[in-house]
Amino acid sequence: MKKYKWTTHQVIQETIDAVTIFFSTDQDTIEYQPGQYLNISCIVNGEPLQRSYSFSSAPADKFPSITVKRVAGGKMSNYLVDNAKNISEWDIDAPIGNFILKKHIIPDSELVFLAGGSGISPLFSMLKSLIKTACPPLLLYSTSSPEDTIFKFQLEEMEKNKQLRIFHSFTRLNKEIKGINSISGRFSQPIIKSLIGQYIKQKMKAHYFICGPVELMQLYRETLRALQIPESNIHTEYFDPVITDKIIVIENEEHREILVSYFETHYRDNEEQTYECTSLIDVQPGQSLLEAISAHAIQVPSSCKKGTCGSCWAIQENGKIKMVNNYALSDEEVTEGKILLCQSYPLDQSVSIVIA
Repeated sequence: MKKYKWTTHQVIQETIDAVTIFFSTDQDTIEYQPGQYLNISCIVNGEPLQRSYSFSSAPADKFPSITVKRVAGGKMSNYLVDNAKNISEWDIDAPIGNFILKKHIIPDSELVFLAGGSGISPLFSMLKSLIKTACPPLLLYSTSSPEDTIFKFQLEEMEKNKQLRIFHSFTRLNKEIKGINSISGRFSQPIIKSLIGQYIKQKMKAHYFICGPVELMQLYRETLRALQIPESNIHTEYFDPVITDKIIVIENEEHREILVSYFETHYRDNEEQTYECTSLIDVQPGQSLLEAISAHAIQVPSSCKKGTCGSCWAIQENGKIKMVNNYALSDEEVTEGKILLCQSYPLDQSVSIVIA
């Protein structure tokens, strides 16, 4: 993953609890696909943190951007919403992610975007990237109220220009909004089915992109499955997935020893020097590879620790491991030997990995 030093170009207050941060790349060439995300490293109250945020900009935009929403208990997100305007320089790892709008499906496929809250960010990147489609895509978007709707005016402009069809769910309103396609309250399976049936001509061939809170995403997925939509046409991005209990991984209570190859960078006379190192690491029962490696003071990029951000990837060279959750690596990358250290557990004594 390529690392960048970017500066702040502009910060826009989207809602009372959400901001969009535009970056100046200072001549860096950045290539990404609609739907991908970046990782930001930041010191928050003396604690080094790294978090993942989807691009809300389109690849053709001059200034890449992310949109951050305040969340309960969110150390980094809440800090950025309050302080982004005071931050001048950013440590960025980008781009990453397999939740992308692939070019080959755009011209001939109907597109449906199913969003909730800040889950609109990667979908907005996709929507802005669309030039020619079979028909205007359909967006179902659930927020608390019109005032809490991120990108409200941009989306309305797209709809006015017939680039998009939108239907809102306002979960904290008890009245209809005049002139807006909306319901008061939450989406339900019958409503979602009805809207897809009304706006999508060939629902079995359409492609569906889902991002938002876990419960809402589950509702969207269950509805699409009830409609018998092929799994290959359903694309999801989990910000906060339901994590499988790691206890199922542990086959016995023995500790394992694994071989870890990694690189360390030192500076001598202001010159950067990189050395390849190898260590034998003891992994206690129930410990993930990331936990064990970090306990030996080996620095590994990591963020979510849930298998979503992809920061802590490594290459498995030998042995058997169990990767419990994977929301970041493609099937091809897994076949090539990539693993997520935060979700991986050794199953024998011959495991060796390389941290790039």
